[in-house]
Amino acid sequence: MLQELNRTESIFIRNSDHVIFEPESDRKKLLIVFAYIDQKLGTRSHSSFLRHVDCKKLFLNPGRNAWYQTGIPGVASSYTGLLAFLRDVRSDFADHEILCLGHSMGGFPALGIGVTIGADRILASAPEYVLNMPGSLSVRHLKETPVECGDLTPVLSANAGSAITILVGRQNAFDMDVASQLGTFPQTDVVELETGHNTFPYLKDVGTLGATLEAFVEGRDIRQVVAGL
Repeated sequence: MLQELNRTESIFIRNSDHVIFEPESDRKKLLIVFAYIDQKLGTRSHSSFLRHVDCKKLFLNPGRNAWYQTGIPGVASSYTGLLAFLRDVRSDFADHEILCLGHSMGGFPALGIGVTIGADRILASAPEYVLNMPGSLSVRHLKETPVECGDLTPVLSANAGSAITILVGRQNAFDMDVASQLGTFPQTDVVELETGHNTFPYLKDVGTLGATLEAFVEGRDIRQVVAGL
C-alpha cells in the first residue's frame, strides 16, 4: 500500500519529465494539476503561483496537445489508463481532500477525471467538455488522434460530490457557450472574467492568479478574489 511507502518513492507516483510530485506538505490536501499545452518537458503549469500554497501537489504533463486521450508518458497510454492511475492515487490518499485544477486542455481531465474519482473541488478554466465541436481548440489540434473519451456529459450529469468552479472569459463566444452549458450541470458554478480564452494568463497579468489559486485550494469564494476585474 502507498501509505506504507515513502510517498516520494511510491510505485504510483514517480517523478519524471511528465510527472512531478511534491509531497512535502503535512496537510491532508492533494492538488492534481493538469497541464494545458504541450509544454517543454518538465514544465509545471502554474507552479510558480502555487509555491506559497500549502498542500501536496501532483503535476501532470502529457507533452502533446491530445486532450489527454493518449494519457501521460510513463504513467498511461490512454485516457482510461490515466483514470485508473488517478483512481489508485485517490484510493491511497483516501484521508486527503482531493482537488483538481486545469486550464483549457487541462480543464477536460480536471472535470472528467476529477468527478469520476470523486474530487472534493475542481477548478476548470475555459474548458471544453465535448471534444471536436466546431470552433473548438480540440478540433483544431486532435485531427487524427483517436478519441477514447470525447463527451463528459454522462459524467457531469451524474456528479454528486464534486464542487465545480468554471472560469470563463466573456470575450470568447465559444467558451461562453460551453460555460453556459456547463452551468446547467449539478454543483457547477460559472465565474465570468473580462477577457478571452486566456483566463489564467489574464489573472497572472492583473496580479491575481496566485490569490485565485490559493482561494480555490483553501475552499474560499473565488468570486471575492476576482470581483471588480
